[in-house]
Amino acid sequence: MNKKELIRIVTQELDLPMSQEKVALVLDKTVEIIQRTLDTGEPVKWSGFGSLGIKEILPKKLYSPMLKKYIVSKGSRKIVFKESGKNKRPMSD
Repeated sequence: MNKKELIRIVTQELDLPMSQEKVALVLDKTVEIIQRTLDTGEPVKWSGFGSLGIKEILPKKLYSPMLKKYIVSKGSRKIVFKESGKNKRPMSD
């Protein structure tokens, strides 16, 4: 599902006198607020769905065969999602 499909489905299922443009604005603002919250280091928890948090990736010492010496990678941050216990489903074979 892409953003356009999500907006169309939300608009249909809410059955409110709200245009797809307004639903898109609400979704965009929601994502913006989630990003700002994660930037502060605070996790975002959505009951019954899961939580989003930031994981710090520490710099690592790696060997570069091309340079024939050890280099240190840059540290980074990535967003991680942990699903709620209510959403966990057994893996199918």
